[in-house]
Amino acid sequence: MFPRLFVLELGSLRLEVAMTEPHTQSKSVEDFLKAVFSMQQEDERVSTNSLRDALNITAPSVTDMAQRLVAAGLVDYQKYRGVVLTDAGREIALKIIRRHRLIELYLVQELGYELREVHAEAERLEHAVSDHFVEALARKLDDPEIDPHGDPIPTAEGVI
Repeated sequence: MFPRLFVLELGSLRLEVAMTEPHTQSKSVEDFLKAVFSMQQEDERVSTNSLRDALNITAPSVTDMAQRLVAAGLVDYQKYRGVVLTDAGREIALKIIRRHRLIELYLVQELGYELREVHAEAERLEHAVSDHFVEALARKLDDPEIDPHGDPIPTAEGVI
């Protein structure tokens, strides 16, 4: 099944990327972890209601996902107290945020996207590209530290 070759054509740019490892998390897991990271301040817990609103899903779906991620060792969830990322969950969240922000920067700098267009496009692409592709983007962009919105881009090691 692997490696698989993906071809991304954007205007006159053609990128061929070999995906050598499968994603271990689903889009919904990645989005959940990213949302918790974005709302979490230091070790503060994120309420399930906040996650419900941010992810536009039902409260029972938030609770179900939180319980699944507890079993996977990615979050700590306590009923009525909310969710906080574990170190493993934080590592995955930062990896997804790195993907997202590098893609946004590439779309603006190299493909001429407007700033208002890049978020939705990066949301779609961040789940589809391989680690190899992301690191190729980073090299192409000279390992940037800031995305087009002015937010820091985590390093490949997960430092922000």
